[in-house]
Amino acid sequence: MNLEAKLRTLRVSSLAVTGFAILLVLAGLSQLVLGGVAVKEEYERIERLEALAPPPSQYYGYQQQRRQLQAEYNRSGSAFFIEGRFLPAGDDQKPGIISIISLITLILAAIGFVISAMIWVWRAHANIREVGIRSKYGPGFAVASYLIPVANFMLPFEAMRELHNRSHGEPEDFAHSGVENVTAWWTAVLVGLLIFSAMIVKFTLDAGTNLILMTPLWMEFALLAFAILLLLTAAYLFSSLTRAITAAQEEVLPEIDLAEIEAEMPDKPRVNIIGA
Repeated sequence: MNLEAKLRTLRVSSLAVTGFAILLVLAGLSQLVLGGVAVKEEYERIERLEALAPPPSQYYGYQQQRRQLQAEYNRSGSAFFIEGRFLPAGDDQKPGIISIISLITLILAAIGFVISAMIWVWRAHANIREVGIRSKYGPGFAVASYLIPVANFMLPFEAMRELHNRSHGEPEDFAHSGVENVTAWWTAVLVGLLIFSAMIVKFTLDAGTNLILMTPLWMEFALLAFAILLLLTAAYLFSSLTRAITAAQEEVLPEIDLAEIEAEMPDKPRVNIIGA
C-alpha cells in the first residue's frame, strides 16, 4: 500500500470517527433529556403517593421519623436507579419506545466510535513511522495505551500530543510540546470518567451492600449529566483532532525529505584512537 492509499484510509477512518461522534452526541443528549423528564416525573409520582398516605400519629414519634426517612429514601438516587426507574415510562409502566431506541442508538454509536477511533489511531501512528519520522509511540503501543490499567491515565494523552506535533511537521525536540486541543480533550475524558466511576461505585455500594448513601436524586442526576456531557465533549474533540491531524498528514507527509529527518538525528559518537 503506497502513501496515497494509506492517507486515503486515514481520511475514511477519520470520517467514520466524526460520523459516529455526531451520532453519539445526539443520542447522548437525547438520553439526558429523557433522563431529566424521568426525574421530574419521579418527583411528581412521589408527591402523589405521599398525598394519598394517611397522616402519621401525633402520639408515636417513631412513625413521623419513619415517614421522613422513607420520604428521603424515595427522593434519593438509590431508589430511582436501583429500582430501574431511570427511563420514562408510559401508562403501562414499561419503558417508552423512544427511550429504548435512543439507548440502543447510544450503545451502537459508542461501539462504532471506539472501533473507528482505534483504527484511526493505529493508521495515523503507522503513517508517520512508515515515512521515516521518529516517534516514541508506535501504532501498536498507541492503541494498547488505552487498555493498560493506570498507565492509560497518561499514555494516550502523550501519544496523541506527539502524533499531533509530528504530523504537523514539528521537529523531534518539540514532539511533546503542549497542544491546547489535545489537553482539552484529555481533561474532558479524565474528569468525566472519574465522576462516572465514582457514581458507579456509589450505586454498587447501594445495590450490593447494606450501606445506602441517600443523596438527593436531582444531585446524582446532575453529576451524571455533567460527566456524560464531558465525555460527549471529549468524543467531539477527538473527532476534531482526527480531522486536523489527517489534514496535516495529507499536507506534510508527501513532502517529507528523508535528508531532513536524518539531520534531526543526533550524531553518532566518534572515538578517535591515537597511536602511541
